[in-house]
Amino acid sequence: MLGVKQSLTTSDKKPSERLEFWQEIVCKKYVSASAETEVLDDEFAGSLISGELGPLVVAELEAPLHFWSRKPRHVRNDDQDVFIVSLIQQGAGELTQRGRSARLGPGDLVIYDAGATFDYALRARTQLVKIPRRLLESKLDRPADFLAVKIDRSNPLSPILSDLLTRCLDIDLSRHLEPWVAKRLSNAIVDLMASICDLERDALPAAQVSAPLERVMRFARTNLDDPELAPDALAAAGAMSVRTLNRLFSTIGTTPMRWVWSERLEASRVSLSQGEVRSVTDAAFAHGFSELGHFSRSFKRTFGVSPQKLLRK
Repeated sequence: MLGVKQSLTTSDKKPSERLEFWQEIVCKKYVSASAETEVLDDEFAGSLISGELGPLVVAELEAPLHFWSRKPRHVRNDDQDVFIVSLIQQGAGELTQRGRSARLGPGDLVIYDAGATFDYALRARTQLVKIPRRLLESKLDRPADFLAVKIDRSNPLSPILSDLLTRCLDIDLSRHLEPWVAKRLSNAIVDLMASICDLERDALPAAQVSAPLERVMRFARTNLDDPELAPDALAAAGAMSVRTLNRLFSTIGTTPMRWVWSERLEASRVSLSQGEVRSVTDAAFAHGFSELGHFSRSFKRTFGVSPQKLLRK
C-alpha cells in the first residue's frame, strides 16, 4: 500500500534556516546528495512530497535552481540500489551521469542510477520514482542504455505515467487498496516505464542499441504469459531464422526455450515474493505455465523451496 505520505517544505522554516533544512533533511530523505544554490536563504522555497507504493517510492519535488550532486561518499554511505525516474512538470533540469548529459524541459523524462555518481542542476517541479534495480532490470533489458538520455515529451506514454503518478500521490491508497493490489499498481508503473523506453530504443545512438539477441530477449520477457511462445515467434521478433536464433542462444550456453523456461520461473518467483499474485495458480498461469504440477516441481528444483511456501512468506 502507499505508505504514509510525508511532506517536507521550507515554507515553515525561518528564512535563515531554509537552505540548511533543504540540504540536511530533504536531500538526505530521498537520496543522499549535496545541494548548492545561488538563491539567497530567505528566497529559497522548496518542497518534497513522497510515499511508498509497494517496492517503489513516488514523489514530487519543487525547488528553485539548485545543484544536486551525488558523490562517491554518498554512494558508499547509503548504498541505494535503485534507478530514479524524473519527469519534469514545470521548469527545467540538466542531468549528467557516466559521461552523458540530458537537458530537460516540461514533459521530458530521464532515468539515472543512484548506485553511481551524478550531477543534477534542477529548477523545476518534477515527479520522481525510485525503482529497485532488480525490478526494473526484470522488465527492461539494459536500463543502462537509457541513463542520462532524454526521453522527450513526444513519447505518447509519458503523459499516462505522469497522470498515474499524480493520482498515486493525491489518493490515500492505504484506505482503498489491499497490499497486493498496491503491488500490482507498482508493477504497472514499472511496466509502463519499460514500455516508454521500448518506444525510444530504436532512436538510441547505434553504440547504445542492444544486440539482436537482447532484442529477442526483450520480446520474450514481454510475452512470458503466452503459453504458445515458441522459437519461430522469437525468430520473427528478431527478424532472423530459427537457425540463427539457436546459434545466438548457443553462445550463452543454452537454447531459446530453456532460456524462456528459466525466465518464466524467475518472473513467477518475483511475483510470489512481492505479493503480486494471490495464489500459486495465478503465478503459474500468468507466466505461461499450463500444468501446475510441473510448474511446482520445476520451481522447487530451481529455487530449493516450493512456490506455496514462498507465497506464504
